[in-house]
Amino acid sequence: MKKNSQRIRKNVAIISLGCPKNLVDTELAAGAFLREGFGLTGFPEEADILFINTCAFLENARAEACREIADAEAWKAADPDNRRIIAAGCLNEWNGCRELRKKFPSVDRWTRLDSTPDMGKIAKSLYSGMNIADPEGRPAYIYDANTDRFQLTPPHYAYLKIADGCDNCCAYCLIPTIRGGLRSRTEQSVLREAENMLESGVKELIVTAQDTSAFRRDQKDPHALAKLIRKLDRFGGEYWIRVMYIHPAGVTEELCDALAECTHLARCIEMPIQHISDRILLAMGRKIGESATKKAVSMLQERANCRLRTTVMTGFPGETSADYRKLRDYVAEGHFIRLGSFAFSAEKGTKAASMSGQVSAAVSEKRRREIMGIQEKISLAYNRSLRKRTLRLIADSRENGNVIFARSMNDAPEIDNTIRITHAPSGLRPGMFFDAEITRASAYSLSGTVIQNEEE
Repeated sequence: MKKNSQRIRKNVAIISLGCPKNLVDTELAAGAFLREGFGLTGFPEEADILFINTCAFLENARAEACREIADAEAWKAADPDNRRIIAAGCLNEWNGCRELRKKFPSVDRWTRLDSTPDMGKIAKSLYSGMNIADPEGRPAYIYDANTDRFQLTPPHYAYLKIADGCDNCCAYCLIPTIRGGLRSRTEQSVLREAENMLESGVKELIVTAQDTSAFRRDQKDPHALAKLIRKLDRFGGEYWIRVMYIHPAGVTEELCDALAECTHLARCIEMPIQHISDRILLAMGRKIGESATKKAVSMLQERANCRLRTTVMTGFPGETSADYRKLRDYVAEGHFIRLGSFAFSAEKGTKAASMSGQVSAAVSEKRRREIMGIQEKISLAYNRSLRKRTLRLIADSRENGNVIFARSMNDAPEIDNTIRITHAPSGLRPGMFFDAEITRASAYSLSGTVIQNEEE
C-alpha cells in the first residue's frame, strides 16, 4: 500500500555508531529533528528517514558503518519515493570518504560534524529541495547548554561532553584529523547542563571528551578540570560523577586533590596509558615516558584514592620483545582493575602508518591476547575479593520480574562488569541506588543480594 502523502509528521529512525562522545552528537541531532517537527521511532519500517551517525576511528569501525549504510540502501529500495538516508559523523571527515561515497549512491545526504545542530533543517530539505550547505574547513563546532538535545541513554545516566577535538596528535590516532583541534565548552555551560540533567532524574554524570584533562587548555587554564569537578560536586542529592579519558600527562596534584575531595565521585578513573616502555611512548607521541606514566598511576591511586581502568596497545611499530615484556609485566603487577587491550592498526594518514619496524598483525594479536589473559586473572582475583562485602550499586535494568542488573562505582555502563541481583524488592527500579552483598564472582560479572534499600 502506498504511504499517505498527506501525513503531517515524518519519522526518523536513528543508528548511532562508535563511542559515547559520538552518541552525544547523535542526541544533539535527535534534538534538532524534534525541534523541526520530526518524530523519532525505533523501528525503521515506520521511518521516513534513516539517520546513521558513523564512526571512522579504525578500519573495523568504518567497515561497520559501511554495513549499516548498505542495509539502509536496501531499506530505501523498498520505498524509494518516500524514504531518505542521511549518513553523518566521523566517516565524512575521514580522508577516504570521497571515494567511499561513490559506493553508496542511494544516500541522500552526507553531512559533516559541524552540521549537527542543523540536522532537522537538513532533513526537511530532503523533501523541499532546499540547499543547506555543509560548513567548510576543519570541524569547529561545540554545543552548549542551550542546544536542543534528546537523551538516548537510559534516564538515569547521561554523558556530559565537556570538549571536542584533540591537540595531542598521538602518532597512531586519526582523531585530530577527523574531529579537529581541541575546543572546550565554558564551565558555566557544562554546569548548567549538568544541573538540568540532575533535575530531570539523571543519577550518573559521565564526564567525557577525547581528553578530559585537556578541558580549557585551549583557553590557557591548566586547572580547569579540577575546578569543574569541585563545582559538579556541589549539587544536592545522591548521584555519581564518572570521569573518563584522562591523559597521564594531565594528572596533576591539583586534579588529584579535587578528585580526592569529591564526595560524588565514582572512584574508578579511566586513564588510557597505551604503553609503559619509554621507547614506545616516545614514538607514540604520548608526551611523557615510563617514569611519569607510573607516577600518574600512583598519584591517582594514592593521592586521589581512585581505582583505575585503562587501555594499552600492542604491536606499535618498533615494539620489540623487550618492550612488550615491559608492558606485560607492568600490567601483571595489577595496577588496573579494568583494562582493554588493542592491537595496533596502521591507519592511513597517521604518522605511525609509515613508520619503520611494523610488527606483524599475528604477533600484535598474540601479544594482545596474552595481555587480556593476564588481566582476566587480575579481574577475577579482584572480583573474588569483593565476596561478602557490601557495595553501593546503581540499578540499570529489571528483568524476569525480580532480577536486577546493576553496576558499582568501578563499572562504566556498556563497558564493564554487571552485577546480577536476584530476589530484588518490587520497589527497586532502574536508576535507584541500593546496597548489596556480593555473593558470587567471576572475572567479568558478579552476583549479589539486596541488604538495604533506603529509597523504598
